Amino acid sequence: MKIILLDKIQRLGEIGDVVQVNSGYARNFLIPQKKAAFASDKNVAEVEAKKGELAAASADQLTRSQGRADSIEGSICEISVPVTEEGALYGSVGTREIADAFIAINVDIDKSEVQLPDGPIKEVGDHVIVISVHPEVSAQVTVKVLAE
Repeated sequence: MKIILLDKIQRLGEIGDVVQVNSGYARNFLIPQKKAAFASDKNVAEVEAKKGELAAASADQLTRSQGRADSIEGSICEISVPVTEEGALYGSVGTREIADAFIAINVDIDKSEVQLPDGPIKEVGDHVIVISVHPEVSAQVTVKVLAE
């Protein structure tokens, strides 16, 4: 399916680019999130006319995201979890638990922003993780997993 991008999307393109994507990705994510529109002649002309305005809005969002990342950077949260006699966790610590722990200390983080490339945390100790507040902006925080 051909779409025109209304926002810069990492690994896909810039504002105003006409790209080919899977129809499910376009219909279920890009179009409802207002990140893209169908690539009709009318939509392409409208986006070209409003390209400067869209770029300014994108730059403004990037600036706000950078400020938010600066306020999050270096934050530390503690999560207490039950462990076995050997010190292994019962289960794991995932994105939801991490986001809830940061919200408890008044650091606003959504679970979709928490990046765990190696999967959920399954060990007690300090873990440095990345919070992706924008496709181009991220912050590093520390999660301390403690034994109960």
